[in-house]
Amino acid sequence: MYDPPTHSDTEYQVIEFEGEDTQWLFELLTNPSFAQVPPSHLQRLLERFHPLAVPAGQVMLRQGEPGDYYYLIRRGRARVSRQGHNGRDVVLADVGPGQGFGEEALISGEPRNATVTMLEPGLLMRLAADDFDALLRLPLVHGLDAAAANGLLSRGAQLVDVRLEEDFARGSLPGAINIPLYLLRIKAAQLDRQRPVLLFCDDGRRSATAAFLLAQSGFETHMLATGLAEFGKVQAA
Repeated sequence: MYDPPTHSDTEYQVIEFEGEDTQWLFELLTNPSFAQVPPSHLQRLLERFHPLAVPAGQVMLRQGEPGDYYYLIRRGRARVSRQGHNGRDVVLADVGPGQGFGEEALISGEPRNATVTMLEPGLLMRLAADDFDALLRLPLVHGLDAAAANGLLSRGAQLVDVRLEEDFARGSLPGAINIPLYLLRIKAAQLDRQRPVLLFCDDGRRSATAAFLLAQSGFETHMLATGLAEFGKVQAA
């Protein structure tokens, strides 16, 4: 069955699996992204993900376009890049089997902030925006009020401001470190995996995206639900 292309240069094939795909189920259950997904959701996820065979060089997402799908890589590698103000492309990350992309626009409601291009032929699993929101985003993104955030910080959580560098320079929460959302894939290694991470931004949209991204890598993540509207109520331990 051929899936109509999203872009004029998009060519990929939707594959229908025969019978129970036990390998895909194993991959899903061992992916850190799904450790917090309720068991009742897993069967629905298996049914809602659609496999796509894609060639090398295929552009799966384009910077500036609206979000429509979330993707998990089963086979192959892809490159995440972003066009800067000078018009040059900056490589943000290379992603491979078990890793996902496309979630940022779905969570924030803003246009795609990066382009994703296949580096080699691959097999992707695609999930529509509505299914992503109901089955993945809600279980993985945990918003906290000021009191709960203070409790988390008192237990040694890491406080991370995911706004742009210039916003951070104008003022932030005491004790916070700055890792802008667009750099999170690169700089996540700076964080301690043994400690929870509390993320925040101006309004909660970027921090929700950051929480999902880090959850995919196995971090315990939380976000300050109201963003900097809670400024002054949260004090770093």
